Amino acid sequence: MERRRIDDYEPGPVPSPRPLDRFGFVKQERSSSPERVIKSRSTIEFEREERRVRKWRKMIGVGGSDWKHYVRRKPHVVKRRIRKGIPDCLRGLVWQLISGSRDLLLMNLGVYEQLVIYETSASELDIIRDISRTFPSHVFFQQRHGPGQRSLYNVLKAYSVYDRDVGYVQGMGFLAGLLLLYMSEEDAFWLMVALLKGAVHAPMEGLYQVGLPLVQQYLFQIDHLVREYLPKLGEHFTQEMINPSMYASQWFITVFSYSFPFHLALRIWDVFLFEGVKIVFKVGLAVLKYCHDDLIKLPFEKLIHALRNFPEDAMDPDTLLPMAYSIKVSRRLEELKHEYEKKNGKLVEGEEFDRKLKQPQ
Repeated sequence: MERRRIDDYEPGPVPSPRPLDRFGFVKQERSSSPERVIKSRSTIEFEREERRVRKWRKMIGVGGSDWKHYVRRKPHVVKRRIRKGIPDCLRGLVWQLISGSRDLLLMNLGVYEQLVIYETSASELDIIRDISRTFPSHVFFQQRHGPGQRSLYNVLKAYSVYDRDVGYVQGMGFLAGLLLLYMSEEDAFWLMVALLKGAVHAPMEGLYQVGLPLVQQYLFQIDHLVREYLPKLGEHFTQEMINPSMYASQWFITVFSYSFPFHLALRIWDVFLFEGVKIVFKVGLAVLKYCHDDLIKLPFEKLIHALRNFPEDAMDPDTLLPMAYSIKVSRRLEELKHEYEKKNGKLVEGEEFDRKLKQPQ
């Protein structure tokens, strides 16, 4: 049977217009949403945001021309501003600059087009099947076989050809989908390459390889961190037979883009691209700490539900992220990584990962 590509399908009907939030997601019925709070903000808040955008534009220069120079001169200023949140209008460009993907694109002009147009992938049918499950409530991805779904297909198909050892895994759709909301197909593809191949931080490809080896390592690390930082909760998890794979796998596989509200996921991604995977551990510990007193009272089934559906007040970036930044995990993560490798009979690898984890927080 001839393999069908997404270009062989006609676009479906355009979904009926529905109220959207500021990010393009269909609004939920709940009245106490962050969007309602945003609408009530004053002119002073708007002017403050405008000043912040001007600071960022001055920092990055035209098209990012001053970025590297500024980072070298004032790394602590850059880190502080990123932790406060990158202005949404500049987010796509800054993500490309801090991830190293802009340099990768410039060194590989024309490669993405070659992968999309001329190469074939064994994962094409799997990608087509999964596309409608990626951000289904976002207007860009809602039309069946429409522009958004086609862009998502192209990026995922291109990556599955570029790195045939990884190919395609379902969770990759949320990474590609998130990136496509802020940049072109080609830019999104090279940012995925930068993340999975480790242009700046430790390679992430182990999250998607057969057996999910990096997911297993991260779950080992978060399990120990929960027991050490939140011993009562760790003991309660043991009593209720809760293990991290039941709630934390998606944290790592999608870097919270699947399980957390979008406005919070964006703030986490800002820091993740600049500081690396340790922010995922910090945020995970912070949200468990915030909900600690409620979680330790729950039996198994309610506990599982609570760990996958955190309350709205726990999802406030201005509350959760300062808590996360205050948690120090770098040294312990390094120790647990070596412990995991020793336990599994692996040679110690990834000196670049170790070096990044040793950097001051």
